[in-house]
Amino acid sequence: MEGPPIVLEDGLDLQKLITSSSILNINVDYDDFDNFQEDDDPNKFDPIGEPVETFESLEKHLVPIDGNGYVKKKILEEGGGMPLHEGCTVYIAYSGYWEKSLEPFDIWKPNKPLVVDLKENGLLPGILLAVKSMLVGEKSIFLLSHQVAYGDLGIPPRIQPRAKCVFFIKLMKSILTSKEGPLNFSEPNTFKRVLHEVKMIHVSGITLYKSNNLPAAIQLFKKGVNMLHKCRLADEDEETQQRKLLVKLYTNLAICYNITKQPLKACISCNELHRLESLWNNSKVLFQNAKALRMIGQFEEARKKLKRALNLSPNNNGIRAEIELLEKTSKACHIDVCLNSGRNLIDNNFKREVDNLVSNFKQNLNVCKLTLPPGMNSSEIEYVKEACFRENLFFNQVQETCTLDKEESNEVEDFINI
Repeated sequence: MEGPPIVLEDGLDLQKLITSSSILNINVDYDDFDNFQEDDDPNKFDPIGEPVETFESLEKHLVPIDGNGYVKKKILEEGGGMPLHEGCTVYIAYSGYWEKSLEPFDIWKPNKPLVVDLKENGLLPGILLAVKSMLVGEKSIFLLSHQVAYGDLGIPPRIQPRAKCVFFIKLMKSILTSKEGPLNFSEPNTFKRVLHEVKMIHVSGITLYKSNNLPAAIQLFKKGVNMLHKCRLADEDEETQQRKLLVKLYTNLAICYNITKQPLKACISCNELHRLESLWNNSKVLFQNAKALRMIGQFEEARKKLKRALNLSPNNNGIRAEIELLEKTSKACHIDVCLNSGRNLIDNNFKREVDNLVSNFKQNLNVCKLTLPPGMNSSEIEYVKEACFRENLFFNQVQETCTLDKEESNEVEDFINI
């Protein structure tokens, strides 16, 4: 009878098997996703948990696992082996539910488990407490209070203030975290270890993203990128693996930068994806690039990216919505100033156009930066500066390019359109 293939983490040493014995570790096959879009199927199957009608009735069957009673637990399937400690890396599957919710708000399925280093992780404090109480093979249900979940304020409107939640958790595997000391990126044969660490960094970043801790997620994704770029590669196979993970990290960075209104950095991430040959053939990346270009006022380049993205994904409603927003924003920020052809003069029409432009730009939430047309003389530039000062905006000039900006920025403008 045929079954699923079993892959070992390391090769089998026959000499050790005969003499001192060997420990075989099965490599759980998982493919961590490269974006944050949730499954569109509203009836997706949850193999771990199920909806909870009322937390009050559930709580009667649970016991606290911490001194404050913030985390309460009931074992559904017994596990075994040694207790966990901070030197462990675990593979877990879980699903989280709000009270009376029919679908999980967060889920990691057994075929794609979350890999967590218990010493360096991005888990919610309550989940970390829960996992540390488990044994390998165990499946349990945990009730988390808001103190160890999403706090007093929550994340409205998605997460209400002081919200309790339930997590069904399955501890599938535990291994000892590597203790080989600090990485030396100049040494050969370090790529396998770097790849393992960056994968764990990546999934921790995704967890932080899901809990809306975007600054921390960005730092982890950047750390992963830097580690991969520093590492020496031995052959084309390692280069292929490096490229695949870099695409995931840069894509996630572009998404996070756009959400946090850092469009220049999102454009830089997209430029890196272009160098990795994953821009023009990837509708999701084109979509993120277009959003960033729209926010910096590069409307024509944004149109090109969205047109290509729509050709690749013609049924994507998100792309169509972004096209509508782009046209609306472009129209509101239309620049039609009357330049004086290099003469050091300024007229009332120019002043009116600049005043309207600066006011519209300030009020428009869909654009962060705006590039002015070239050819302004010194008097016109000075008037634009005055108008920005009146509206508490920033005026930047790099060589012959002038831009309006809602935030002071010292970033190098490495967002030249591709």
